[in-house]
Amino acid sequence: MLKTNFLLFSLILSFSILLGQTPRGGQYVVMLSLDAFRWDYEEMYETPNLRKIAADGVHAKSLISSFPTVTFPNHYSMATGLYPNNHGLVFNNFYDTVLKASYRIGDRKAVENGKFYGGEPIWVTAQKHGLKSASYFWVGSEASIKGVQPTYWKVYQQNVPFENRIDTVIYWLSLPLEQRPRLITFYMHEPDETSHHYGPGSPETRKVVMHLDSLVGVLMQKLSALPIADSINLMVVSDHGMQDVSSDRVVLVDDFVPREWIVREHGSSPAIGLVVMERFVDSVLLRLKNVDHIKAWRNTMVPERLHFGSNPRIGNIVVLADSAWNVGLKGDKFKYVGAHGFDNANPNMQGIFYARGPAFKKGFDFKSFPNVCLYPIIAHILHLQPAPTDGKLEEVQQLLLK
Repeated sequence: MLKTNFLLFSLILSFSILLGQTPRGGQYVVMLSLDAFRWDYEEMYETPNLRKIAADGVHAKSLISSFPTVTFPNHYSMATGLYPNNHGLVFNNFYDTVLKASYRIGDRKAVENGKFYGGEPIWVTAQKHGLKSASYFWVGSEASIKGVQPTYWKVYQQNVPFENRIDTVIYWLSLPLEQRPRLITFYMHEPDETSHHYGPGSPETRKVVMHLDSLVGVLMQKLSALPIADSINLMVVSDHGMQDVSSDRVVLVDDFVPREWIVREHGSSPAIGLVVMERFVDSVLLRLKNVDHIKAWRNTMVPERLHFGSNPRIGNIVVLADSAWNVGLKGDKFKYVGAHGFDNANPNMQGIFYARGPAFKKGFDFKSFPNVCLYPIIAHILHLQPAPTDGKLEEVQQLLLK
């Protein structure tokens, strides 16, 4: 009897260990963001490595950016599953009247201040579940949010070569099991920088897109050489696309409205939030109503599909330029030939989603979906109880094997 019970116990224990060793029980997620990599660059330029991911895994027609379609709000939307209005990074730069402080890209004190960041980034969720995480330059990772940061993170330095970033990711995944992160988010600032200066259809952008694709290939090769290769899910995404613009196509709000009525401007062209003296709000809206090439709304009247307006950091008036146009105030700079921040219904504003690994189907093409659905995907793969999100797993369930 004792022998029988011992054998039964041994079988149960062995089965449990085997279950724990299956890819489903111990998967990894590596999410790489290529800033401003537009959804149709695959069609415009040679991207064999991204196409290989699509063949081996899944590919969405596009990843729909959250509004406004700019870098910091969208990276944090991908991390939290929340729209910018709900997580608080409403523009790349804004002023918070409660904190009495400005948030601005490049301001070290601001980006490290956890009070600016609402919601729960996926690395915080992972850490709360006892998993280790790592982040190489993802928005929010330099701040303590809910008292938590990734296990491993880097202070932003744009001059770090992309190859070095890849090598660090591989190093993290080569650490001993008890030190190894199960979730890695990392970021490359191209093709955003190049396409701002030369435009999305330029030879310069073509060159950098092809280089990024080759780096994706290097990353795939190095991931494949790891002992845990069969347990790694690679997701390649982008925050938004890019649109041709011109400094000749500019609408200056203070050509139509007295400048002294405007207290503050948040964001930058083509989407801005204005803090207008309350007694002048209706007058400002009336004066802007028939101005060509822009739309202006009271913050409570922004179209519902944009999920934007109620956050106090936005201001009481939102102004959005038409596609290929700029909007701002006198003194603002309009130096770029490529821009983003437009309505997210504009196809040129949409990004990419490619993924492969044990959690994903193979050779599966999917429709466009909102980037707030990335958090639920990762939470599902890593068996995490998700925080409340705007993105729903049901919208993207078809991408997954289970």
